[in-house]
Amino acid sequence: MSAEARARAVSEQLQASDPAVSAFVEASAGSGKTKLLTDRMLRLMLLGAEPGRIQCLTFTKAAAAEMALRLQHRLGKWVTLADHKLDEELEELLVPATAKLRGDARALFARVLDLPGGMRIGTIHAFCQSLLRRFPLEAALSPHFRLVEDVDARTAMEQSREAVLAAAPVRMVQALAGLATADGFGRLVELLEAARDRLGALLALPEIGVDAAVRRAAGVPAGSDAALLGAAVAWADEPAVRAALQLAKAHGTPAVRETADRMLGWLCLPPSLRQEHWDEWLKELLRQDGQKRAPIAYAAKRLAEQHPEIHAALQAEQARVSGVEDSRRALRMADATAALLHLAAPVLQAYAARKQQDGLLDYNDLIGRTSQLLIDPGAAWVLYKLDGGIDHLLLDEVQDTAPQQWQIAHTLTEEFFAGSGAERDRDTPGRSFFAVGDPKQSIYSFQGADPEEFTRSRARIAARVGASGKAWRDVTLDVSFRSTTPVLSLVDAVFQGSLAAPGVADAGGLHHFADRAGAAGKVELWPLAPVPAEEAAAPWTVPDRNLGLVSAPQRLADALAGWIAGELRDGVRLPSRGRPIAPGDVLVLVRRRGDFARAVVRALKARD
Repeated sequence: MSAEARARAVSEQLQASDPAVSAFVEASAGSGKTKLLTDRMLRLMLLGAEPGRIQCLTFTKAAAAEMALRLQHRLGKWVTLADHKLDEELEELLVPATAKLRGDARALFARVLDLPGGMRIGTIHAFCQSLLRRFPLEAALSPHFRLVEDVDARTAMEQSREAVLAAAPVRMVQALAGLATADGFGRLVELLEAARDRLGALLALPEIGVDAAVRRAAGVPAGSDAALLGAAVAWADEPAVRAALQLAKAHGTPAVRETADRMLGWLCLPPSLRQEHWDEWLKELLRQDGQKRAPIAYAAKRLAEQHPEIHAALQAEQARVSGVEDSRRALRMADATAALLHLAAPVLQAYAARKQQDGLLDYNDLIGRTSQLLIDPGAAWVLYKLDGGIDHLLLDEVQDTAPQQWQIAHTLTEEFFAGSGAERDRDTPGRSFFAVGDPKQSIYSFQGADPEEFTRSRARIAARVGASGKAWRDVTLDVSFRSTTPVLSLVDAVFQGSLAAPGVADAGGLHHFADRAGAAGKVELWPLAPVPAEEAAAPWTVPDRNLGLVSAPQRLADALAGWIAGELRDGVRLPSRGRPIAPGDVLVLVRRRGDFARAVVRALKARD
């Protein structure tokens, strides 16, 4: 099975790294994405692509450094390899092992080393910063702009926020007071700042325009809570409800008669008092959690069989009242959202003014300014200059690429597959686009990441490549070099069902193959650690032990530490190393560094 999985992985990797095609790759965790990107760059250069005309954009500085290091190591190795060993490596890349290509492969190390700044491997933010440095005037920036530090950005935002809140109308502050503290408001403003390009038109509207837009989005039919209640206390089906309650009062059980009597009393009130006592009407129809009361509250089984109209009328009224409450909640949310936008707009304006005054840009500015620069018709020559410098664009971790970042990629490659831009008269591989990522691993909403854009952008680029007559390839890397068969089988089994699959894969559509098929592996599912029943101390006695309640996380930490101590004490063999297990062989992964992580450390230390 391992040989089959390895052959499958090699085939997938070679298809994806083929320099003659543009490709979009879905790659599961541990499937060799960094190797794939490195192989593609090597194959491009071996087929004649200029190293300086290859642009690779990764997600983090660490990933960029890792890729550059691997590339340098591989090229440095080729310089000293014997001919037959080098031929083997070239053949693994499906490159003919001729004397010329052997010489070209050995020369690549020096060619890459001589490039100003090395290979163009970096993050999207670093690329944008470099581009804006080259064209600051076209981007309407100071040539000496600086990238704002996180601490400085936070300080500037806090100062802007405090200045605006101090002068804000009381009604707006009150609208937000029940939903967010001052710090919570600050976090909301930061979220709006991150999405300001999408919300810019909304924030620029006058106050009445913002109110109208927010209420339309919330589906609020009335202008105030009083107007909603005014319409709610007088409705067309009131006679049917009254008749049902009168039947229940005349023929129901004592409890039913009491309920019907209270409800009829509310119906006898004039509209103004009905509004004032609306909560009493709600209490008779809905529970505290908002769910509808059971029909038996209005008519027991026998009465309901004799007069089914009782349940029909009261259930219809429950649905109506529930809808009214939904509208009231939507109105409160709309008012709070409008207040947030009214207060946030001047904060963001003040923050932008501070940055403009000091010549500062944050990471969102880098993306936004670059996107605007590339689509600005007046700066078309910027694209022309860039188009002359990039022949091959490679994108890593595209599942976390935001729509605005995708727009930059689309703009950069617009001429790759159009007219003379697609057909260059030179003895090199045709211009190409390559992207690799995995929607299952998307950090949703992080820096504006939109997993749906993964699918949209793939379709858009595939259509452009197809229209140009160039080759396009969709590839899936599903062989894991990292995990073992039992772990991968469990993952596949979990996502076979329709309950777990949404957002990850189609039901039954997740399949992984293990390169380490013969390696040992086991999955144990431990029972939940329940909270024990609290033991009360006997009165008038001094406890002889600690009766404090041990939390469930602490119990789990103790159980985990106890299991590890037992494995070490019993000298359990580690087959892959041919020796007993040692403390350094154990890795404990936790979801976050919090109380549980500290509890695990304490429990491990307590057992040495």
